[in-house]
Amino acid sequence: MALVARCRGRGGAADGREKMEMTADWKSVAGWLLQADVDDGVSHVLAHFGRLHGADRAWVIRYDEAFTHLWNTHEWTAPGIRGHVEDVQGVPVEAGVWLHEEMKRQGHLMIADVATMPKRARGLQAEFQRQGIQSLLALPVYREDRLAFQVGYDAVRQPRVWPEAEIAELKDAAELIAKALRARGSGGRMGFPTFAPEDRLVHLRVGVGTVAIPLSDIRRIEADGDYTVVHAKGGRRNTERRSVRDWEGILPKDQFIRIHRGMIVRADAIQKLDRGGGRWRVTLVDGEHPIPVGRVYRAAVRIHLGI
Repeated sequence: MALVARCRGRGGAADGREKMEMTADWKSVAGWLLQADVDDGVSHVLAHFGRLHGADRAWVIRYDEAFTHLWNTHEWTAPGIRGHVEDVQGVPVEAGVWLHEEMKRQGHLMIADVATMPKRARGLQAEFQRQGIQSLLALPVYREDRLAFQVGYDAVRQPRVWPEAEIAELKDAAELIAKALRARGSGGRMGFPTFAPEDRLVHLRVGVGTVAIPLSDIRRIEADGDYTVVHAKGGRRNTERRSVRDWEGILPKDQFIRIHRGMIVRADAIQKLDRGGGRWRVTLVDGEHPIPVGRVYRAAVRIHLGI
């Protein structure tokens, strides 16, 4: 891989010595993106800039035209760093509302320490921590004022703050990547979208590890103090640190309904709705007991059930 090197003094260095810095070789970048196999070209560009800017992962996220779901279409990882591209497929846009708002407000988002993310981003923070991310940089690419792509970096081995010069270089690269992928269309190795939202895995934290279950297996999620219990097909149960509100932002709204303050259920798992005596209760296909429906959630239930 061709690089152009230059020496530049960096103030504040402990030993006072100049450090060698590398700048982007834009001629090579353009050449890679003009290849017949655009996916390979994008992978070369991510590897180039990921190494150049000291990232542990570099990635591309693409949104569908309706802005309802997103897909991780390309990923580069440094040696010894685990990839997560297969995990981020068909994710509802609602899961990243806070991140999208911050990118829109600031022009980009750099999280120097994932542990300090605000409370309203707790669900997103949990996902970043599951991936071992300590710091993150996300740059948006808009098309007709709608978010079409993200290109960014993860720092896994240690926290990282990317300087403005590196952010500017990655922003230029992100625009070129987006143009190349738009020109190519929606096909390619990752096949955007490769996986339907229904096929994606949901990762639950269990002890010090995680367990993955298909989204289609989830039947209901109920509050349990500061935690939630995820009930899956076959009677499986897992306790999760996410709140009901966190789950509401993650799960596809066309498939799951919040029926009271402490409960979300899968819409197509509702077998029966009882409205007798002014009290609403739903029974799930594999449920043992009816579940009450809160008054403020009844309209949503009616819409989903078409009544």
